[in-house]
Amino acid sequence: MKNFLPFIFLGFSFSAFAQVNYTMPQEANTFYNNAMQKLKPAIKNIIEKNAQKLKGRHVNIDSLFTQLQKETALKNSSKENLQAITVLIMVQVSKNADTDLKNLVINMPKNKAGNETGENPENKVATIVANKSMIAESVTIAMKKISGSQETLLDDLK
Repeated sequence: MKNFLPFIFLGFSFSAFAQVNYTMPQEANTFYNNAMQKLKPAIKNIIEKNAQKLKGRHVNIDSLFTQLQKETALKNSSKENLQAITVLIMVQVSKNADTDLKNLVINMPKNKAGNETGENPENKVATIVANKSMIAESVTIAMKKISGSQETLLDDLK
């Protein structure tokens, strides 16, 4: 019987599922903080506007990139610059989600007592955390594409 015990645990490990939460890479936060200080106000406006549009939605980084190519203020931008702006938007969306999450958790006792919308606050929190994880995973992949040329990209976006 002792010989079969490892096989039983091995069988459980194949059928077990786990959620892996990604965190925003530190280099993305550093890039965001440096970029937001140096960017033109028009580009900052585009970043904040698009981040607000994406609030509470699943973000597809390829669709966002395609949408940015259609933006009139960014028509003459290179693909690398658009990729950098996409990363900045994604980081801003994550920061907005952090703020929403903080507000939900702080107001959770109030929301349980008088919930007019019928939505469970715990479900909202779970949705926001799952969305943040997907955003962080996408940002990690996108940061690998622009990791070597961040300063050059910032100079181009000034």
